[in-house]
Amino acid sequence: MTLKLNQITREHLNQELKLTLLLTSIEIKSARNGKSYADFQVQDQTQKTTLRFWDYQPHNSEPELPMIVDCAILVGEYREQLQLTLKKWESTTQTEITVDQLVRSSRWNPEKMQGWLRDYYEYIEAEHIRELIQRMVFEEPFYEKYCTYPAAKTVHHNFMYGILQHTLEVLKYVKMVAGTKKLTQRQVDRLLAMTFLHDWAKIIEYEPVPSESMTVEGRMLGHIFIGAHHTRNMMDTIPNFDDTDALIILNGILGHHGAYEWGSPVLPKTVEAQILHQADKLSGDIESILSFTEDQAARDDQFTDKLWNMGTDYFKGGIT
Repeated sequence: MTLKLNQITREHLNQELKLTLLLTSIEIKSARNGKSYADFQVQDQTQKTTLRFWDYQPHNSEPELPMIVDCAILVGEYREQLQLTLKKWESTTQTEITVDQLVRSSRWNPEKMQGWLRDYYEYIEAEHIRELIQRMVFEEPFYEKYCTYPAAKTVHHNFMYGILQHTLEVLKYVKMVAGTKKLTQRQVDRLLAMTFLHDWAKIIEYEPVPSESMTVEGRMLGHIFIGAHHTRNMMDTIPNFDDTDALIILNGILGHHGAYEWGSPVLPKTVEAQILHQADKLSGDIESILSFTEDQAARDDQFTDKLWNMGTDYFKGGIT
C-alpha cells in the first residue's frame, strides 16, 4: 500500500520515505548562514504540506509547475511538530499517475451537485432574480469555473469543486432557516440569490486547482468587491430590476463575512443578509474542523493541534 501524506506519524521519525507527490510551488529563502534553502509546496489527494529542502541550489531554468515528482523525504521533529525534509526529488517516470489523482477534491459527486444546484434555483420565483442567477451562475464563461474552482487557499473547501460544495451547504442551511422563520417568498428569492453569489467572484480571485495562487485582480480587489461589482453590472443589464431587491442582494454579498475585521466593507443590514452570514460561517467552520481532524487522524494524540481559525484543539475520540 502506497503511503499518503496524512498517514505520516511519529512512528516514521528518522525514516526516509518514498512518495509520489504533486509539486505546486517552490519558494527560495535564505538561512541565517546565508545559504539558500527552499520550501516545496506539495500535495496528494489527502493533504497539502511543505517540504523543507536545505542547501537548495537555484537552477537557470526552474521546473514548470505543477509537476508530478518522486520524493525521498526524511521525517524529523521540530518544536514537537513533525518536520518533513526533502532529501531528493525528480520528475516521475510513472506515466500512469495523473495530476487529477494527486489533487484534493470534494467527496460529493460532481454531477449530483450540479443537479442539486439547479434544484435550489427552481425555488426562486421572481423573474428578474431568476435571470440574474441564470446569467451569472448557469451560463458560460462562468458555469464551469463555478462548478470546479476551490473556495479558498486554506481553511475550508480548499479543493476542487469547493465553491460548488460550499454553496450547496449554505443554500441548504439558509433554506432551512427561511422555512423555519417563515420568510416571505420575496425574502426567500433574495436570500437564495445572495447565497448563490456570495462567493461567486472566487472564480476570478483564485487560479484553478492545482494552483494555490491568487490572481492579480484577486489580490488587489478581493472576491467581496469583485462579486458585488459584477453583480451590480449584471443587474443593470436586466430590464426593470427592482431597486430594493438590488440593494438587499448587494448588501448580502458585501456583508457576508459579518464584520469589518473579517473583511466585509459593510455589515448585514437585513434578516436575509444575517442568515447568509451565519450559514456561511457554519459551513466554513464545520468543514475546517472536519478536514483538520481528518488530516491528523493517523496521529496517536487524543487531541488535534490547535486549529488557528477556531482558537482551540479538537478531541478525536468517539467518532466511530
